[in-house]
Amino acid sequence: MKALTPEEQRAVLDGAVQLFTHSEPKGISLDKLARTCGVPAFDIVRHYQSRENILTAVLERELDLMAAAAHQPEFRMPGETLCDELHVLGGVILQEYRARLPFLGKLLAEAMRNPEVGALFYRTFIRQGRLLFTEFLNERKSLGELRESVDIEAAAAIFLAALTGPLLLTELYGGQLVEPLDDDRLLSQISDVFLNGVKRK
Repeated sequence: MKALTPEEQRAVLDGAVQLFTHSEPKGISLDKLARTCGVPAFDIVRHYQSRENILTAVLERELDLMAAAAHQPEFRMPGETLCDELHVLGGVILQEYRARLPFLGKLLAEAMRNPEVGALFYRTFIRQGRLLFTEFLNERKSLGELRESVDIEAAAAIFLAALTGPLLLTELYGGQLVEPLDDDRLLSQISDVFLNGVKRK
């Protein structure tokens, strides 16, 4: 049996995102996905085996796109600091989140109704994203750029929550009707406070 080609896998995942963004999850059938992506239903089932595996693959792909923005410390530009790195990486995360807000909004709404979807989203996207960012920070800690006493995984969770929380509140929960989100101000202050704190030294 022939496995799905990378192009067919991309088509399936793109189709799943499109349907999830514009339809109620319970109304998304395998036949509808097959018609949307142009890949036979039998081949989709053979490759992914379940709806949950398709959603997992979608979330893993989205996370990979964000993780690709993080590079090794040795590839920093001359004069670039850890604060600069955090600012750039945070900007990419905001950009990727914003580009997928309709999909994420539907997914979060479904997660509130269905604990199994919520657990899948948390396990695949939230926790895995935190672990990837923990690796990023641990590399910087090994270079002596972070305090030895820092709980790196907790710090990673705090940074990501501080970054994505305001975006979701502003874009999904009506905040943009009250006040705009200043991305550059948010990124600058999160990066600075994360590394230096707010207490006078």
